[in-house]
Amino acid sequence: MKYSAVLLGSMALSASAFPAVMQMSDAILKARNLEQAAELHKRAEEEKRQLPDPTAAQALSQARGNCGVIPCTVFDATEQYVSNTGEHAYASPAADEIRGPCPGLNAAANHGYLSRSGILTIENTIEGLGAAYGMSVDLAGFLAAYGIIFDGDPVAGTWSIGGPLPTNQITKGLLGQGQGISWSHNLYEGDSSIARPDAYLNNGDAHSLDVDRFRDAYAATDSRYPGRYTLDSFAQNFAKKSDESVATNPYFFAAPFSTTLVSPAAYNFVINFMSNHTAEEPNGYFDGEQFKTFFAIEGDSPADFKWLPGQEKIPDNWYRRTSTNQYNAANVFTDLIPSFLAYPSSFKLGGNTNGVNTYAGISLADFTGGAYNLTTLLDPKGTQGACFLAQVAQAGIPDFANLPLQQITPVTDLINNFLTPIAGDLSCPEVGAFDQTLFNKYPGHTYRPTGPDTNY
Repeated sequence: MKYSAVLLGSMALSASAFPAVMQMSDAILKARNLEQAAELHKRAEEEKRQLPDPTAAQALSQARGNCGVIPCTVFDATEQYVSNTGEHAYASPAADEIRGPCPGLNAAANHGYLSRSGILTIENTIEGLGAAYGMSVDLAGFLAAYGIIFDGDPVAGTWSIGGPLPTNQITKGLLGQGQGISWSHNLYEGDSSIARPDAYLNNGDAHSLDVDRFRDAYAATDSRYPGRYTLDSFAQNFAKKSDESVATNPYFFAAPFSTTLVSPAAYNFVINFMSNHTAEEPNGYFDGEQFKTFFAIEGDSPADFKWLPGQEKIPDNWYRRTSTNQYNAANVFTDLIPSFLAYPSSFKLGGNTNGVNTYAGISLADFTGGAYNLTTLLDPKGTQGACFLAQVAQAGIPDFANLPLQQITPVTDLINNFLTPIAGDLSCPEVGAFDQTLFNKYPGHTYRPTGPDTNY
């Protein structure tokens, strides 16, 4: 009896002490993670210091036209005119039609260049984005395939430009219901958007437009061209907003694909795909009226701006870029390189570690096991950009090893037909493995909001 009392007392003491022990262990682990993050950040900053002085790069960034590094020099009104009448007349989306965070996709769907349902196949994506914006087959196919694999339905071959796809009872239990790009945080969608809030700062909603963020971008005109926007002026706006994310979002995380690459590329997409082209300006121009129309903003002055959800439109009398200079997957990186070199702080791989303003970066050398470094990746004469884009896009693909063959085949087909080919015949560095364990130090790495079955 005495023994039992002592034993029970010992057990009670251990139980009461256990939370304190756990808290101590958590504190030790957190301190160790922060120390390791600080060491990794030092190496990332040293890697960035090896880049050339940004002064010359800023001049090159400013020299770019609205067709990117490769200028558009021809104009054919018949070939480049984008109709917004007849079968392509604007129609506000019905209650069961999906719209999401990308104004270009929304506008193309509202005019019937993409399926008005908002649920797309690869074929519809390639045809529609080519007709509406002059996007190349390889880039449109890549973006669609990535959306299908990560946020869509690989078996049906569909993806959503907004929220969750209709439930497929055959595949839901195996692959999970596709959440669409509205709820693809750290996979497709990332922080520091041009007009959408960081997901964590808006209760997981990164697809609804923030009018204040739009006002900030609307003010980011190029001082050399009053009332107009350029790749360089938007590169500066992205650098500003990525720094704001660090300062305001404790869960800010720059995942290698969604935020390090896709977020700044989205700013470039606005210029490359939404600029109007004329015989006098074949390279294109982008002004405030076009900006508001594509982003579904009404109001004559910034103080009066109001967002109209899902009402994005293609402007009247609008001409896309020439088909002789379609925007392709390689162009994505050739446009990112001048921006990163001109404004090095905008290249971020890593995130906040312990609240706001605790950003710690990761060097490419650490992340890729030495296969890449920032200097060679951003070499304007090099070819590593397409390699890195293709490789890092595949790095996060789930392991389907335990799925039946009929479920694996659609995924491998998408990889082989649309992701891998963007590197072409380039001799790419061999990456043994991307060290994604380095991301465990960032709270934002595991932040995965999921969406309701409603769409605007």
